Amino acid sequence: MLGYIFGICLGQVLGNWPMWGGEPTHRSIQLLSGAMTSPAIKWRFAPGGYVEWQFSAIGDANGDGQADVVIISGDGCIYCLRGSDGIPQWFSNASASFSSPVIADVDGDGQAEVLVGSYCLKGSDGSRKWVFPAQCGMCAPTVADCDKDGEMEVVVGSSGDYNIYCIRGLDGTQKWAFPTGGTLRSAPAIDDVDGDDQIEILVCSGDHNLYCLRGTDGVQKWAFPTGGELYSSPVIADVDGDGLKEVLIGASDGNLYCLRGSDGTQKWASPISSTTSSPVVADVDRDGNTDIIIGSQSYRVYCLRGSNGTVEWSFPTPTTVHLPGALVDADGDGRFEFLVSQAVGSTLYCLNAENGSVAWQIDLANDIHSPFAGDIDGDGCSEIIVGTQGPDAQGYRIFAIDDPWNSSGCGTLELGETDRGEDFDFRVLGRVLRLFMPQQAQVSLRIYDAQGRLIQRVYEGVLKPGTYTFIPELEAEGVYLAVLRYREGMKTLRIVK
Repeated sequence: MLGYIFGICLGQVLGNWPMWGGEPTHRSIQLLSGAMTSPAIKWRFAPGGYVEWQFSAIGDANGDGQADVVIISGDGCIYCLRGSDGIPQWFSNASASFSSPVIADVDGDGQAEVLVGSYCLKGSDGSRKWVFPAQCGMCAPTVADCDKDGEMEVVVGSSGDYNIYCIRGLDGTQKWAFPTGGTLRSAPAIDDVDGDDQIEILVCSGDHNLYCLRGTDGVQKWAFPTGGELYSSPVIADVDGDGLKEVLIGASDGNLYCLRGSDGTQKWASPISSTTSSPVVADVDRDGNTDIIIGSQSYRVYCLRGSNGTVEWSFPTPTTVHLPGALVDADGDGRFEFLVSQAVGSTLYCLNAENGSVAWQIDLANDIHSPFAGDIDGDGCSEIIVGTQGPDAQGYRIFAIDDPWNSSGCGTLELGETDRGEDFDFRVLGRVLRLFMPQQAQVSLRIYDAQGRLIQRVYEGVLKPGTYTFIPELEAEGVYLAVLRYREGMKTLRIVK
């Protein structure tokens, strides 16, 4: 039997990735459960303008040991709010009111920074560390170690010159730039999409193309032309269970595209109507196959089969679903719910993700934007942060949603046993993760914290039959989740340090 210790960190992060699920693949899964069967407003906050377009960020930005919520407003300000009660900790001026914030230690100093567009701010007080000269507009940054040199990079697009930039997190200087042919409106997705053990960057351009770039130098590996505008962010996942990664992208030409990560060729296209939303990916009905949920301009939320894009269910909404939603076990029933973003309407819908029925709904304010789930108050349960364009009667545009009974210790969602092999074994032994592989398979092993943020990529690649042990690098005390993806299956383990 083959055994070894593997403890290399391929990109340690201290905070949320900007959009779609707490990691640069943008799968939009929150694994910490909530208890919101009868949702209630925990707190509200009134910024000086609309809260438009993208997700907020949840994490300890200022280093006080408590979670913060960072949001961007149309008044040109970034607000850092204490997660437990919404009290402002600091605010800072920025010009990227349509972007998404990121909380991460990008310069390796052990302190969190907040990134918005091409601004890098100190998480402690919001003062500027560096600013890169790019006109980001709707673009949001993604943070990753793109060249595997042990240092973090910031990848962000510029709407001014149509370039995608890779910036050193240490000092904000440029590493490389790639010229696209049109306006950039979303965050790049970052992962090894073609199995070459190198990082690729997926970026959507206003010239209707999705580009796949080499992470080390920005050289184009492939491009896929769509028939319409691209507001969506790409999502990277193995959606058909073949052990290889696919790339999902929605377009205004009416299609959701599924592409081979290896070369960008089309596997299928699903005609769901024009979409500016981004897909989310998980096995939501527990049948062992991956599902895809996405909103559209046709007043619908669709759930599609990952293998071929056929519709499994759809939910009619009063207006367009124009922004990404999120998957979370919001009510603690052991199954995913989907949180719906919708324009014009003031209702936040929480759908049972396995069939599209309404689990609950709550009225907030006009134009629901990108609900985001995470533990904002340290009680071990997920809460929901929602931004709106219009104010409610009291002028509030940021809402924190929780259960009314102050529940605690909700635990993590069990994703089920889908290994399809009796001899497959994955378990925690003290500080060590032990994995027995009965046959060769493509494996991804990653560690997340209780707020669903990616902490460590432990292993990515092919493992032969044998026994393997891994030692995660966990610095702080707390609850973590080890997520093992292999072929069409997924297993999770809870780790307590």
